[in-house]
Amino acid sequence: MRLGLLIPAATLVASIAVAGTPPAREVTTSAPDVSARVDAPRPRPVKRAFTIKSLGAEVDARVLANLLVDVIPRNNGVMLSASAGEVSRCENGTCHVALTIKVSEATGPVALTFAVANAKGVLSDVQHAECGTGACTIDLILEKGRNTLSLGALDGVAQTSGFKLMTINASRPPMAGKPKTEWF
Repeated sequence: MRLGLLIPAATLVASIAVAGTPPAREVTTSAPDVSARVDAPRPRPVKRAFTIKSLGAEVDARVLANLLVDVIPRNNGVMLSASAGEVSRCENGTCHVALTIKVSEATGPVALTFAVANAKGVLSDVQHAECGTGACTIDLILEKGRNTLSLGALDGVAQTSGFKLMTINASRPPMAGKPKTEWF
């Protein structure tokens, strides 16, 4: 009699124990799962498409950008003034124009960066010039007609820059009247 109650009680305890555990996994003898052993790739930092290496390269980029957009360039600490002189001579579609540049409060040697766009919108290469004391004159060779000059100055000691955008009309003014060939 006592054994009669023991068998149903053991069956009840066994069924409760099985119901509380997760079902057993099926064991296979095939190749192990490779994805479980490979670590997920770590996300890499996002790289910018265009990185500036130095302040000089940034000035070069801003000089070109000033020619491409219709925004007045802002200075970063350097006050830059430039004035175009008279056209000295024109030949074969090009004219020579003197450009006087003054960088106020320059603390060291000044590096000038400039580029020109002609009336058709064709851009020149970026050119560089050294201006030791902050006041210098450059002879520009421009195509005849209206040209847009973008100028940048970099103070080498203070690491500051300034920009200027100006329009230069490179054409010789016509002579006043006909030249006289005879004197009466």
